[in-house]
Amino acid sequence: MLEEALKNYNFAHPETVFIRHNENMTYEISDRNRKYLLRIHKSVEKLDFSISYGDTPRQVFIESEIELLKKLHYIDSIKTQYPIRNLADEYVTRLESGDLVTVLSWLDGHNLVNTTITEGLIYQIGQMIGKLHNATAQMSSVKRCCYDAVYISRVSNEIRKAYEVKHIGERSYELIEKVLSHIKQILAEEKRNFILIHDDLSKSNIIYNKGNLSPIDFSLSGYGIPEMELGQIICSLHKDEYIPSLVAGYESIGNRKINNSYIKAFTALSIILYIVIHHNKVYKSEKFVEAMNRWCNTFFIPANIQLEG
Repeated sequence: MLEEALKNYNFAHPETVFIRHNENMTYEISDRNRKYLLRIHKSVEKLDFSISYGDTPRQVFIESEIELLKKLHYIDSIKTQYPIRNLADEYVTRLESGDLVTVLSWLDGHNLVNTTITEGLIYQIGQMIGKLHNATAQMSSVKRCCYDAVYISRVSNEIRKAYEVKHIGERSYELIEKVLSHIKQILAEEKRNFILIHDDLSKSNIIYNKGNLSPIDFSLSGYGIPEMELGQIICSLHKDEYIPSLVAGYESIGNRKINNSYIKAFTALSIILYIVIHHNKVYKSEKFVEAMNRWCNTFFIPANIQLEG
């Protein structure tokens, strides 16, 4: 599959390094003193990301992600990857298997997974997110996922299925459903404030290079509220104490103001989405059972208390 994909691009002597396989199979490609990111859009077995796409074919979102990256490339305030054409002068390649392939430019630097996190870095992450939201606000509309009340209903339906097959317990199910009910109400009330967000920001999806931060992997990007984005990165950072610095950095860029009371709810939503995507694969694991109990106490209960207060 990889060999077939490479033949569709203007590579002379490509050297490949496997990076990871989640929603895509990703590879680092080195060729003639340049690097690229090659993605085969094939999800790992038992991981279902259709919760974000609804009934729309995934190809639509792959093509619109390319359109989004092309538009972001011409906005100077934030550096992102840009798409590379294949030998047919197209941005999306279809393999004989039917799987789709895209190639992006490479960003030098490293992600934040092994980086020491400081308040200053958190502030800078907030600024990066603010710049990204300002950049997407300048663009014409693109067909992306919509993280609205209808989306939350799909999430709720998947959580119910997980409960019915006994992958999660009754207490967890009830607490999660209460969080989702609150989030659905928030999104219905804030619909007028929806903007195009990344929606998958984590330490592994932010590149640091020479003092600058860049977001990568826009495959799940879509329309939602800013607090959704901030809640996700707080979940990745595992520390609520970072919220003030993150919000301060965000609000220093542009005129948007953040409702801090929403952030815990969307941090909890990140955990819920992990459960939706992974429960079929991990439900027998003792670590998952222990994690469910911990998440109830540290994410779901606090989120419900704050939103009901």
